[in-house]
Amino acid sequence: MGAVRLTRTERKERTRADLLAAAKVVFMRRGFHGASLDEIAEEAGYTKGAVYSNFADKDALFIAVLDAHYEGRLETYDAMMLVDAQTLDDAYRSISQFMAGADTREPDWLPTLAEFVAHASQHEHLRRQYARTRERFLEAVARLIDELAGRFGASLRISALEAARCSSVMARGYSAERRIDPETVTPEIFVEVHTAFMRGVTVSRGEE
Repeated sequence: MGAVRLTRTERKERTRADLLAAAKVVFMRRGFHGASLDEIAEEAGYTKGAVYSNFADKDALFIAVLDAHYEGRLETYDAMMLVDAQTLDDAYRSISQFMAGADTREPDWLPTLAEFVAHASQHEHLRRQYARTRERFLEAVARLIDELAGRFGASLRISALEAARCSSVMARGYSAERRIDPETVTPEIFVEVHTAFMRGVTVSRGEE
């Protein structure tokens, strides 16, 4: 059988996906400022022109990488919170373990993101674009938290959006501190602290 021919749209989607995957690898390898579009194109097996035909510049490419990263996280959170969990505490602990594990699996992701955030904060248009991207992700996480709480007949002492925001802040802080003192700031500590935080903002069924 001959090779299946892709449509123009399918080829463009594949090229974009390849570039996003390669870009994330290079960004984590070099950092945001150290990464070049030439290296990203080479990593993906395309020309630099292919990058520019899909993304306006390196800023736009990183935002697209971030969007894809968030989409993957949401799919995982959805499965862990709403499918696998047998109790609310199980769900909180599972997601805490995943967050700690994600930092171990991709130790350069959050430092790279922090570098980009510092860069974006100096450019108002980019800062606003990043803030919108980030807020969409947090709002989606908040919806999952609300669904999870409802499933177990619980409610939150703060809004689900603020719970999601605080959770994210904890993850970033943990990632930074772990690089300074990995022997003290361990994944196990994060799991316990993050799970305790989520328990603390939760009002269980029958609790005043």
